[in-house]
Amino acid sequence: MQLTPFQTKSITEAGTNHSLPFTLYSLLFDPMSSNFSSPQNTIAVSSALPPRKALLFWLLATLFAVFVYFYGLGSDHTATNGDELLYAQIARATALSGHWLPLQSPIARHANTKPPLLFWQGMISTDFVKSWSLFNLRYPNVLYTLATALMLVFLGKRLSGKLQTGLLAGLLFLSFFGTFRYGRCFLTSAPEVFWLFAPFFLLLQWPRLFHSWAIVPLLGVIIGIGLLYKSFALLVPVAVGLSWWYLQTRNYAYRTWFVRDLGKMALLSLIALGIFGLWFLGDPHPQAIFHDFIVRENCGKFDAGGVGGYLFNFFFGGSSIWRNVIAYPLNAGLLMPAVIFLLLTELISFFKISIPNSRFSPFFKKEASMGNPDEIYLWNWLVAVFVIFSFPNQRDERYLLLAMPALALLLALHWEAIPRWILALTLVAVAVVTAGLAGLALLLEHHLASAVWNFYHYPAFYWLLLGSVLGFALFGIRAPQWTGLFVCPGVLLLYLCYGAFLAPFDGPLGHFDTTAQAAIDHQEVWVPINFNAREESYRFLLPETLEVLPYDYKPTITIAQMQAKAPYFIVSLPLTDHSEETAQGAQLLGRRLNLIDRFNAQETQAILMGNIAPYLFHQDLLFKKAAL
Repeated sequence: MQLTPFQTKSITEAGTNHSLPFTLYSLLFDPMSSNFSSPQNTIAVSSALPPRKALLFWLLATLFAVFVYFYGLGSDHTATNGDELLYAQIARATALSGHWLPLQSPIARHANTKPPLLFWQGMISTDFVKSWSLFNLRYPNVLYTLATALMLVFLGKRLSGKLQTGLLAGLLFLSFFGTFRYGRCFLTSAPEVFWLFAPFFLLLQWPRLFHSWAIVPLLGVIIGIGLLYKSFALLVPVAVGLSWWYLQTRNYAYRTWFVRDLGKMALLSLIALGIFGLWFLGDPHPQAIFHDFIVRENCGKFDAGGVGGYLFNFFFGGSSIWRNVIAYPLNAGLLMPAVIFLLLTELISFFKISIPNSRFSPFFKKEASMGNPDEIYLWNWLVAVFVIFSFPNQRDERYLLLAMPALALLLALHWEAIPRWILALTLVAVAVVTAGLAGLALLLEHHLASAVWNFYHYPAFYWLLLGSVLGFALFGIRAPQWTGLFVCPGVLLLYLCYGAFLAPFDGPLGHFDTTAQAAIDHQEVWVPINFNAREESYRFLLPETLEVLPYDYKPTITIAQMQAKAPYFIVSLPLTDHSEETAQGAQLLGRRLNLIDRFNAQETQAILMGNIAPYLFHQDLLFKKAAL
């Protein structure tokens, strides 16, 4: 009987005697070649190691993932989202008010746009601004992310019977770029993912709880805490997902489900909404919450805006349904090839699509995994999140992060079925991005080699790390028995490389020196911003400043223009710009190295054309107005 790529077999040595250039050529230009797609090249999770050593490998990889998630956590330039500083601003302002409620926002239009639990969390973790730092704001969310990964470890072990598969599920979740980007910063993503996946974890881990009324109040409380972090609207996908799960257990006997389970859904929904409603009871201005949060923030997401109406924007708008279609692969980041393969094979299997007489046909001769009840529940959750978040006219891949734990678990359960060339694509991407970080570091060193900045060289450790990661990825590409084992550690190593690349921006070069700090003690400083609340980043850089006042950053703004309006101000200039030499008498107090992370269309086009340094590397110049 001919084996298919979905049958678990050990790696053979057939087809592995090619040179590395030939191997890379086969992967990039002939991915269906026998070296990557033959049935013998299906990856088993522990194929390269005996069971005990494989278990040790995954345990060490998991500990490394924990280290990576805490490494550089206080960086102003780590992968994040612009809204993070807006959330930090609200937490700080509320803490300084001396009251838990109402929430305070210096920007009026952002008042009451989120429930209070995240802000209270930030207030507590920073000791009510006494220990105000990005690290203290972020670490509770890292703990949430790691707790979600731990749930996947338990579920993976229960569903597969192997602890290695559970550890792989947790590692896959931590390797997703969406998790790394939103699971560390001071945003609601990590807490909401934890609390709203927890009910599905409980019901999968202990299936007997499905039909117990005793679990319903606990589920309601868990969901309610999740809502109090983000929005009451999240009850909809959770209720749909749970209802579908219960209906599945009844084999779609709707009458039985209506009699025995609908009441459970109603009760847990009431409990969850009751917990969310505590916000209204505790706030002295509930009518403001209703107007700002219910009407403007949530109902406003159904406003089509622009031209064409709802249906036009559903298919063709800037936030169309197609953004949701690619959301799961985008959230997976460098694991995109494996996720696309999993989604396509399941979709094709579900609709029983055959591809006869095709070189691709071996990959789709697979019975749908829908026969496994536990996997059905996970797929139902993915579909429910996708469908529900397709209705609002504002769509974003971040909204689908709720389902990424389920996707990581499904990917782990099918890891052995994914062809090697699919997994090798991720390692190719790791190698390419690592080489890119090396090029950026050399470019930065080149532009810092001036009389103003003196020479800066990345330490030998940085180059050793990049070289090791590059070798690690290439070895994983070349050695069939190691490809599947190296994918997650390779991605996590790349995240570590990026953190190491940020060293000059997070070190002394990225901060104003003590002399500059002392010169503006308890002064008002005007700072450039290119996004809402970006001025909050300068509060971490200038902690003794009386106040930071934002002004819109424009590349054309001059030092003379800023002198006309501000006694102390910061101007952002490209690294090679020496406009301060004609500062018209303004006193330069200090400078810092900055990394720009937001670009308009023109700047993005210039960067893609190779003109990188002027847009990516900037310097912040701190001035005192002349004759002040």
